[in-house]
Amino acid sequence: MGLLNATASDPSAFVDAHGHVLTDGEDVLVVFKTVRDWIAFTDWRVIYIDVQGLTGSKKEYLTIPYRSISAYSIESAGTLDLDAEIKIYLSGRDPVEFKIGKNSDVSGMQKLMAEKLNR
Repeated sequence: MGLLNATASDPSAFVDAHGHVLTDGEDVLVVFKTVRDWIAFTDWRVIYIDVQGLTGSKKEYLTIPYRSISAYSIESAGTLDLDAEIKIYLSGRDPVEFKIGKNSDVSGMQKLMAEKLNR
């Protein structure tokens, strides 16, 4: 992920910028954004958009369907920490890790991930 911690963003901003990656009827539930990159949690997958290059015209799209996630961990920020962390574990590969802002709704993310992985 980018150099800066992702902060909570408005889901409609993600839809405006990257709605073309969504399927018909897919709802964006939670969004985090760095200066250029996006992390979106929809009703059926996690989407990470890595904006690359000086002009930002090159983008890498990573989709992680909830059904592919074998485990996850969410670490809240401590007193002196600048960020919280979400790790998503997939079979056969290293975990995908996102750093999110200290004031992010960690409890809400715990609930979202638990609900999506128990279906």
